[in-house]
Amino acid sequence: MLAGIGTLVKQMIEKEVTFQSGNIRLVGSLCLPAEKGHFPCVLMIHGSGPVDRNENAKQLKIITVKMNVFNTIAHHLSEIGVASLRYDKRGCGKSSGSYGEAGPYDLLEDANAAYQYLLQSENVNRDQLFLLGHSEGTLIAPKLCLTYPEIAGLILIAPAIQNLEHALVYQASKLKDDIETGRGLSRWIIRLTWKIFGDPLENQKVILERVKSTTKPFFRYKLQKINAKWLREHLNDNPTDTMSSVNCPILAIAGEKDIQADPQEVTQLADLAKGEVQYHIVPNLTHILRTDTSEPSILNYKKLLKKDMDSSILDLIDEWLRTKLQIGVSPSLGWYIP
Repeated sequence: MLAGIGTLVKQMIEKEVTFQSGNIRLVGSLCLPAEKGHFPCVLMIHGSGPVDRNENAKQLKIITVKMNVFNTIAHHLSEIGVASLRYDKRGCGKSSGSYGEAGPYDLLEDANAAYQYLLQSENVNRDQLFLLGHSEGTLIAPKLCLTYPEIAGLILIAPAIQNLEHALVYQASKLKDDIETGRGLSRWIIRLTWKIFGDPLENQKVILERVKSTTKPFFRYKLQKINAKWLREHLNDNPTDTMSSVNCPILAIAGEKDIQADPQEVTQLADLAKGEVQYHIVPNLTHILRTDTSEPSILNYKKLLKKDMDSSILDLIDEWLRTKLQIGVSPSLGWYIP
């Protein structure tokens, strides 16, 4: 029984916490439904890019791109009596280290450190620990599951099941098709720059060939610093092998208009995983978890980010967790766990 369940929303607290991943100091937010209690908990693992605990990212050190994904989910979870931990990626927000030099195995190490922190928390029920990954986080979370088979379940949002090279080709192809066939001044300007600097498929091919032929942690290509370590480790990984060994229950949520992760991969995920899989392809949902009723395009992102995260994601997580945790509802008390 959860303590103070009748007033969970009023008693929700967030506290900043720190924990070590090797010599890296990670800083995050532990969100609790109430100050006292022993709660189920969800550990959140980021998508790609230099993002903080809420999946927000700074560009040019002055502009913050606000996704506000993990904080939105965390606050909703607290309303049904579920705790959560989200943290700044290494080299981002208040966490130490270098994001630009990190590979996926470094990020896995960080997720492992966060999980170990939760195992020691007096407010967390270690038998009801879930992992939630978004985008790249959907590649990292299943690996953590293989280390800790007692994990209660996985929530995978915009999941990928193919090798990163497949995802990069998918993204570049979608972008090239959009820019070459679409209308508008922005697309015309981009087409003009491509004539000078090359289109995304051409550039991607060169970058991947260089990554495969070097052992250096990074290199420069057309004034860009390329994290070769991050790419190389992903290219040498086979997510299908990992997923075929996962036994825990999985909730997979894909977006019909995701132009960065192929939404049809959720069906492959369901076929591969050993445990029970519930998957959804949400109509009009994009990779940034906003709905878009127009033709999907990365050029729409700026406008879409002015909207809140699509509430259907919260509804799907809510329903799935209530089933797994046997959360009921009382007219007088609100949410409760029997």
